[in-house]
Amino acid sequence: MHNSSARGLREKIRQAAALFSYYALGATAAAAPNPAPAKLDGRTKAWLWLIALVSAVLSFYYQGNQWVSGDQFQMLNKGFHAALTGEYLPYGNEASTMGNVPGSLSSILIGLPLSLWFNPYAPVIALELIRLLGYALFVNAIVRLFDARTVLFGALIYALNPWFLYDSLLYNPSYLSFGAALVLNMLVRLRKAPGMEQSFWQSFACSMFLTLGVGWCLQLHFSWPVLVALTGLMWLLRAIRFNFAGAAAGLALLGLSLVPYFQEIQVNDYITSNPTEYAKERYFGYGLVHVYPLFKALLYWLRFGSLLVTNKALPELGAAAPLYQEALSYLWLFFTQLVGVISVLFAALVNYRLIFRSRHSQDSSLRFCRALTISALGALLLAAAAATLTLNYWQIIVLFCFALLPLLSAFNRHPLPGRLVAVLAVFMLTSNIISATSSEKFSYRADYAAAVSQYCLSKYDAKSCALTPQQAQELQGLDLTPPRD
Repeated sequence: MHNSSARGLREKIRQAAALFSYYALGATAAAAPNPAPAKLDGRTKAWLWLIALVSAVLSFYYQGNQWVSGDQFQMLNKGFHAALTGEYLPYGNEASTMGNVPGSLSSILIGLPLSLWFNPYAPVIALELIRLLGYALFVNAIVRLFDARTVLFGALIYALNPWFLYDSLLYNPSYLSFGAALVLNMLVRLRKAPGMEQSFWQSFACSMFLTLGVGWCLQLHFSWPVLVALTGLMWLLRAIRFNFAGAAAGLALLGLSLVPYFQEIQVNDYITSNPTEYAKERYFGYGLVHVYPLFKALLYWLRFGSLLVTNKALPELGAAAPLYQEALSYLWLFFTQLVGVISVLFAALVNYRLIFRSRHSQDSSLRFCRALTISALGALLLAAAAATLTLNYWQIIVLFCFALLPLLSAFNRHPLPGRLVAVLAVFMLTSNIISATSSEKFSYRADYAAAVSQYCLSKYDAKSCALTPQQAQELQGLDLTPPRD
């Protein structure tokens, strides 16, 4: 019995070693031409819907537990102003160096849902729908590159990923996933590959929507130049057929939406700069001069394709937490960091294999993923070099969906065992539940709805905030600020 168990263990170790060697050393450089992606059967579609549902439920749980502060207040302020006055401010959140983001999109995303239903959860539901649309665009993109099993795996590691779900709060980076997925979808449609020929009007439409996807991000966050650089590098690598007429049409539509912003800056120059002292000390090229930001940006690319999530997602305990909770917290910390580091090394090997061992592959999807990876890395390093500060994850989260492509291309060639995928799903579910229950930005002790209503009361009267005098009085006495242990 003992010998049988030992043989079984040795066999599992050999299988794991063979799997690791495949990704580390790569298979043959040249592969057969990529077959047409398999059509999704009813069972696969049902799984995709289930993944979307679970992701939405987890995201809603996150949002209900968010501590409302800082950037959320900026978004809510514009939303309340739009819903109660009918004026949609032509600028977004204030950035750390460059003033306010241009455009009315921030006001629309919060103000329009509130004007339809004045309730703290109206913008939450709107955000859920936008992120689900981004999920649909991502799945629609990868179904054009990979087989059905890989599409299912891609949907899983996208929609249940802690990197994705931890951004389920009312601040501007949460909306970037839609714009990024739209850009990825259009790039896939524009790729140069056998059987991918397009008419002028098809490439026109794709290029226009690609530009609008960048424009969506432009009106939310200053990370949008990364997408411009990525697209430009893809064109220089001759990986896509870019229609400049379509791009011009997209730019014209974007320009029309920014007319109120350009009118505003004629009379309000405050929104184009940040007058604080720390902002004056920053300069373009800071990342290149200090070098470290370049390495940090590269590490984020690998981390987006791994399970080493931001430290902000790790559980936080109060000073009075019982000893057993503290012990469990440290055990979870050790386990997650170990898994995270291993997965980062795995992601690094997959990226290395894709970039350096697939140069002569005949697989059109693999060639496209390679070009996309090289372009994304080049765009990321350019952004990190030019940035006025050391980038944090939310400032480049726009690249999250692109960072998954190397993993999917590897999985498509050599799928992971089903049991390992199931364990991965359970791990991500557990990580999200813990992060949404107790972490830096989320806690079961937070009362999102009360915090939003209380903030509304600080700006407007109870009637405008859809509150009774008794509700307003109760809210004014509550301390809803995040604890500082």
